[in-house]
Amino acid sequence: MIEFLLAALRSSPEIAVFLAIALGMLLGRVRLGSFHLGSVAGALLIGLLIGQIGLEVPQALKSVFFVLFIYAVGFKSGPEFFGSLNAGTLKLVLFSAVLCLVALGSILLMNLVFHFDAGFTAGLGAGALTDTAIMGTASSAIAHLPLAEADKAQLNSHMAIAYAITYLFGTVGLIVFVGTIAPWLLRVDLREAARALEAELGIDNQDDALSIPYTRIVVRAHRLQAAGLAGSSIAAIERLHPSLSVERVVRGDQVLERDPALVLQAGDILGIYALREAVGSLASVVGPEVDDPRPLSFPTRSADIVLTARAFHGKTVRQIRQQLAGAGRMGCFIDSVSRQGLELPLLGNTVLRRGDVIALTGRTASVEALAGALGRIRERTHKSDIAVHSLGMVGGALLGMLSTHIGMIPVELGIGGGVLLTGLLIGWYNSRHPDIGGMPPAAQWAFSEFGLTAFGAVVGLLAGPAAFEAMREQGLALLLSGMLVTLLPPLVALYFGRYVLRLHPLILLGALAGAQTEAASMNKVIEMSGSHTPVIGFTVCYAISNVLLAVCGPIIVAFAS
Repeated sequence: MIEFLLAALRSSPEIAVFLAIALGMLLGRVRLGSFHLGSVAGALLIGLLIGQIGLEVPQALKSVFFVLFIYAVGFKSGPEFFGSLNAGTLKLVLFSAVLCLVALGSILLMNLVFHFDAGFTAGLGAGALTDTAIMGTASSAIAHLPLAEADKAQLNSHMAIAYAITYLFGTVGLIVFVGTIAPWLLRVDLREAARALEAELGIDNQDDALSIPYTRIVVRAHRLQAAGLAGSSIAAIERLHPSLSVERVVRGDQVLERDPALVLQAGDILGIYALREAVGSLASVVGPEVDDPRPLSFPTRSADIVLTARAFHGKTVRQIRQQLAGAGRMGCFIDSVSRQGLELPLLGNTVLRRGDVIALTGRTASVEALAGALGRIRERTHKSDIAVHSLGMVGGALLGMLSTHIGMIPVELGIGGGVLLTGLLIGWYNSRHPDIGGMPPAAQWAFSEFGLTAFGAVVGLLAGPAAFEAMREQGLALLLSGMLVTLLPPLVALYFGRYVLRLHPLILLGALAGAQTEAASMNKVIEMSGSHTPVIGFTVCYAISNVLLAVCGPIIVAFAS
């Protein structure tokens, strides 16, 4: 049985690739406390083990899988990347640039100190910074070196080994640094800092209740018995009690649809939208709750609206509400606002940008009208525009093959850099023209997760039997180098962001996690602070660093070779 399996793996390397992906993802799910390897590192380690039997895996597979991954990263980051290139986010862009520059400098310094080859150096950077894109673009650059194929294979093998050795501390070290060491160095209590920032961003302003619930909204029916409200119009009642909205009135046998000027009478049954925290006071404010389906049957809709309107880009939630509705009722409540799939804090001064997704619930006509003003409703579809995305990858690959010279030095984007650029452009264009180049979030995740995991598996398989000998020779040097590369960039960036850029500690910690493209450390900060405010710093830095770190791959190879 064992001989049959080994023969099958050697004769059909595609079986080995999918086996490494499957076992690697299972390994990546194993948790030790709050830590887990993740699918990419798991697949690479399993690939290294399987590769010891000696396999001939086509090199082209590695490039194909990496193109899938880097294109998906570009597509997802496109709206945020181009949207962040403005004066309002200049500090965060500069913060990412400084961290990436320090990271590149520390990688090249370790190359000089320990005399690593290009493979070890690129793998060191990818693992210590937990950014596999460096390994992908470096691999593309290695393919263009004037070396024998055997030498290129050895460099790729060394890259896989360095990544495997440095990745563990890279992940754990950054989580510990961002979640524990950085707050201690800044002398801040995360929960107190979060409350202060939320107050600064507008959580204490009462007018936010007109459009921003902090929990889900509920629908209730109450009989009007409060003497002070009888004889008042719906608009007057809503001004007195901004946490509720009267949507339908039942008066005897009559069902009256919402009219802000409608004067209410004692005994009317009101269909009410209310914030969940206001439900307990409705009986005292309005009257007793009743079980009557008629006032609750008004048409409602929940929809995700993608913000694309230029007029609202860079405006706060409060400014948008006032611009759309003045002092009146919008007829909707905001359930959540997300950016790149991450939920933003629902605060009056939270700044929205193109590509943000606003989840609204309210009257059907109001939701549709607001969608028309803000941008477009994100339809729930499973379809991707495969033709456009395939052409985008083709165009990116061709763009990456173009080269120029700076003095005597040849310069080119490389296939990874070219595909990343076209992904950014198509993702940005799709956010404004959704009919062209659609890719639902689930498809983005599949492209990215499968492409990167499969890339890691192939890199591990290609490393071959010589991998462990290289690990024995350079393991300690790589481990020490990886620790420095993991910790030095965020340490320098922490003080730069706090004392030069004057970033708030919560936004700074989110920016640290984003600049090193590590969501796990941001989740740790959210958990410890009890606030989503770190997301404000995370998304911009994540988009910028995804591009800058990917560009580092060819630079590392050029320097180290």
